[in-house]
Amino acid sequence: MSTTPQPMQPPTQPPASGAHPALSALSGILEGALVLPGDPGWDDVRAPWNLAVDQQPSAVVRPRSVRDLRQVIVAAREAGLGVTVQPRGHGAAADLAGQILVRTSAFDEVTVNVVGRFARVGAGVPWGTLLNRLDGTGLIALAGTNPDVSVTGYLLSGGHSWFSRWQGLAAHSIRAVELIDATGVLRRVTKDSDPDLLWGLRGAGGLFGVVTALEIELYPAADLFGGKILFPAESAEVVFGAAADILLDAPPELSLFLGLINLPDVEQVPELLRGRSFTQVDAVFVGSEAAGSALLAPLVSIAPVIANLCRPFSIGQLGEVSGEPQEPSATLDWSRTVSDLDTATIASLVEAFHTASYAGLSLLQLRPLGGLIGDPTVGADGVVGHLDAGFMLFAAAILPPGAPVPAAADRHLVFQPLEDTVHAVGVPRIVPTMLAAGQDLGVAFTPEELQRLAGIKARVDPENLFRSNRPLPA
Repeated sequence: MSTTPQPMQPPTQPPASGAHPALSALSGILEGALVLPGDPGWDDVRAPWNLAVDQQPSAVVRPRSVRDLRQVIVAAREAGLGVTVQPRGHGAAADLAGQILVRTSAFDEVTVNVVGRFARVGAGVPWGTLLNRLDGTGLIALAGTNPDVSVTGYLLSGGHSWFSRWQGLAAHSIRAVELIDATGVLRRVTKDSDPDLLWGLRGAGGLFGVVTALEIELYPAADLFGGKILFPAESAEVVFGAAADILLDAPPELSLFLGLINLPDVEQVPELLRGRSFTQVDAVFVGSEAAGSALLAPLVSIAPVIANLCRPFSIGQLGEVSGEPQEPSATLDWSRTVSDLDTATIASLVEAFHTASYAGLSLLQLRPLGGLIGDPTVGADGVVGHLDAGFMLFAAAILPPGAPVPAAADRHLVFQPLEDTVHAVGVPRIVPTMLAAGQDLGVAFTPEELQRLAGIKARVDPENLFRSNRPLPA
């Protein structure tokens, strides 16, 4: 039985026909939009980016101001509902029953201070917008792979960036957080004003309030080089082995994301790639083309190369490296960490991928840790500290449009071959950004860290008004 203290639960909303009066009243006082079940557009506004998660909140609000957010908090308390924030729909993991879903897309401020090397970013700003603003400044932010993901949601949940081996997990780039707390007060949280709360916000940020803006560090990077390299699927073992060897000695400025992918036979995929399987390496290097090419030379000579898209690029083009889908889809996901990628582990993972492919697996990706991520002297100022593992594993089964979503009890079956493989070599921690649907923060943090988070939660939100997409374990 867990000894971690848990915050009080708010009263359950009593059964009633129609919306609670406190919710209905919002429509007349909000500057933004209120959408209730049965309203036009309800299914579109409640849907997350991952369409395999069927969200059924009590209401969806698109606030336009701090005043709107205060009104939402008052209404939620009166109606006995929780509040969950999804700026752009990423990170969804639960049905949101008994909750108000808040979309903060209207909080779209972006201010870049080139001299001070920091940016102020509204809660609804996607990475693509910020990175485009950084073009030509010689500065970068600790972004991930998908430019459609919100800066705020990504950083508050830890953030394993392309640049994390070099600069640490992305949550540590947060300098200040502006949020509405459970009392409706707009607070600016810094290391001086409330270091304990800032510690929790750096990795478990959805638990404590509605964030309206972040102030984040920027980092000088004059040159960027990288791109996607495609190999035949049958070259996976030798390519993964070569990439792992390169990372052992490479500077932390280099990051290689390794993958096996089954591309669907659909019109959205280029005809030459349609319906085929590939080994892929996505590379990002902070440095010159010459230095980056030299680091990758052993990789591109180890197996036949189908395509090598590596080139110099600007920070605004970072999203082109992985080329992830920008449109919502129904996806089942799974994640773990492993201590190392030795020959036996690589062979087992490749075999498990092919076995799971028959059950619908689309992607297996291995993301390197190490560098500052593994440095125990870095990260004490945030709940996402250092990780001792060598790689994070991520797997996804992308369902065809219109295909039924498997029942929750059956979703693990597609990933079972991978689960069986990593059971003996896995390690128990993972960056919250990479948590799969159904996983809580107990997979990401130690019992001591969870207890400290619960204490902060009890102090700033004793009624558990705010519900994170990544909750504390029950």
